[in-house]
Amino acid sequence: MVLPTLHSHSETKHLTTPQQISHRGQEIKTEKNVEKPQTTNTINAQTRYNSVHSKLASPISGTLSDDALRIEQEKQEKLNRLQQRRTHLSAILEAEKIKHQNELTSIRQSSRESMPYLKIGDDSLHSTRETQRQEVTDEKMNKQSIVNNPSLYSIEQNKLENSQPEYWSEQYNERYLVQEEEERGENKRTNRIQQLKIILQEKMDELKQKEEETEILKQEEEHLFREQSELDQYEEERKQMEKCHIQKDDGRLLVRQHKVKFHKRSKEIQEHLELDMKILASIAHVDKETCLEQSEQRESLRRNAFKMLKQFQQQMKLEKDKEQELDGMFPEEITKQWFRREQEWNREKELREKLIHQILDERQKQIMDKLHTLKEQKQEIYERRRALIDDMQQARKYDLIEKQKQAKEKEEKNQDSSRQISIIQQERTQSRLELEKQDALEFENKKAIHNLVEKSQSSITSTNVEPKFYGRRRINWN
Repeated sequence: MVLPTLHSHSETKHLTTPQQISHRGQEIKTEKNVEKPQTTNTINAQTRYNSVHSKLASPISGTLSDDALRIEQEKQEKLNRLQQRRTHLSAILEAEKIKHQNELTSIRQSSRESMPYLKIGDDSLHSTRETQRQEVTDEKMNKQSIVNNPSLYSIEQNKLENSQPEYWSEQYNERYLVQEEEERGENKRTNRIQQLKIILQEKMDELKQKEEETEILKQEEEHLFREQSELDQYEEERKQMEKCHIQKDDGRLLVRQHKVKFHKRSKEIQEHLELDMKILASIAHVDKETCLEQSEQRESLRRNAFKMLKQFQQQMKLEKDKEQELDGMFPEEITKQWFRREQEWNREKELREKLIHQILDERQKQIMDKLHTLKEQKQEIYERRRALIDDMQQARKYDLIEKQKQAKEKEEKNQDSSRQISIIQQERTQSRLELEKQDALEFENKKAIHNLVEKSQSSITSTNVEPKFYGRRRINWN
């Protein structure tokens, strides 16, 4: 580390004037400013060296070096495995190339070996074509000879006339068979369509029936929910009434008028009985329009509720009669009757509570079971409805396919008929052209023969024929 240089005071001793002293001071400041960056750089370099040395000398540096070495080894192993895989794939690719080349070579050899057979097949086709041409030529020559020879022509014409009815009968029978086959196919398609319509109608009727059953089940489910809510409401009213009566009893403990108290207690009992009878009447009542069927448990519960309803009505009547009897009693008798009737009321109340809770619990259970059954039935109806809809879609699709097939067959039949008509017209046109050509050739032949005859006749008439000389010729003597 380089420390700044301190200038001694002796250097300024020989300076006498103030200007020299100030000038020397400025030079010293300049030297200090020049040396300061060098000192700072030296300090920073030493600091960095110390930090690096401390890092390398720490245990963490050794751990980091091990991790870096392990990472480098893993990278090297990955590169080695990648190189091995590349070498293996290159060998497989080379083997596949060699195999493909061998297959191509074998295919070329087999194609060369099969060339003679192809040549033989070409020769056979050529000979067959020549044979067909020869047959056509012979047939035409035979026809021409028959036409030129009247006797042969008449024989051939008679033969043709005799064979035409047979040909017509065969053609008629063939057309009749084809028409009969078409009618059978049409009847079969019509029967399939009718069966499909019947099946579709049955599916639609069944689907309509399932929808009606679903609606009925929905109404019954709503009725059960309504009945369940009514039962809950009745039970809540009973609780509220009991709570209200308990509060009133607490307030009436100070009342000494037993007669009034007796009347009020009787009214409370009558209110309880009316509410219980209302609950029993709702359970015993059967709505034939909303309920599809009544199970044995529901019927027994209804009978029990109806029986209890009659008992409660009788009890209500007795309670009213006893309330009317209070008007003719003395206060002492009313006081005696109070304690006895209080025990009876409590006992009857407990019995009623037990019976009502039993009936309500049983009815709630029946409602829950019925709701569960209705849910299962609705699920079954929904699944059956989905299956019916799928079947109807399949049937409609099949009907559409049948209609398309029928239209396609009809179109093909029309095309076939038009094709046959066009072929017949072409044959007729070709035969007419051939007849016209033959007539033209015959006319030209006749014309040529006629011209030749006329030419020969004209040549005969135009030439002078000298008579032959049968005498002796004169011979000159020497």
